[in-house]
Amino acid sequence: MALQEEFEKQSIWLLKYGKTFPHIMLLIGYLLLLKSEKNPNGLILRQSPFESLFEYLCLAISLLGCTIRILTVGYTPSIPRHEHKKTGVSNHYSSGTYSMVRHPLYLGNFIIWLGMIVITGDFWFIFAFALLYFIYLERIMMAKERQLKSTFGFKYSRWAEKVPAILPNVWLYKKSHSSFNWKKIRKSETGRLCSTFFIFFVFEISCQLMQGKNNYNFVSLIISLIFGIIYICENLKSIISFFRRIIVKMR
Repeated sequence: MALQEEFEKQSIWLLKYGKTFPHIMLLIGYLLLLKSEKNPNGLILRQSPFESLFEYLCLAISLLGCTIRILTVGYTPSIPRHEHKKTGVSNHYSSGTYSMVRHPLYLGNFIIWLGMIVITGDFWFIFAFALLYFIYLERIMMAKERQLKSTFGFKYSRWAEKVPAILPNVWLYKKSHSSFNWKKIRKSETGRLCSTFFIFFVFEISCQLMQGKNNYNFVSLIISLIFGIIYICENLKSIISFFRRIIVKMR
């Protein structure tokens, strides 16, 4: 099999089944975080006067990724599939975050995971994550761009020649043609915000327990619950329908 065909085969497989990769890396990072409480030597700012500031910085990195996703989803119009070829590239992909980078959602995801990985303070693990995620992301973008090219044709190819794949070019920015859609954010991104704040809460509580301390900070948990409630309220019908299908299959 030719190398290009092998890459395409891998990219299609990762697009379908590769979503667990970041979660596996996060689990490894969590275990390293717990281990570092006993042996913090050589780790970035762990058990130093700046440790709390470092943790807030990691949270800020992840929230930056969430912000990129929110701006992308909020300003991207919902276009029916049968109209994609007519309006897709000209309106959907020529303004907002899509005017600066071809895959802003993937970029946002990477930054979210990066903040969660950086908090381990292990330089080599952070480097390994960034390298492996880049390879993973490259394959996924390859499969996604094949789909988009088959949908939009020459318009997509012409747009892709000008806009970078993953590193944004802010000088290309064009104001979005659409108004911001808060309903789409409540329906999709509040769940991501909920999980982000909850993961950082679990990290903090776990470190406190490992150190034998009890000065817990529940702010992250409260924020997580607020976003979780919003997400559930917006997706209540879908959640009920999901559980109904499970019950029907179990009968």
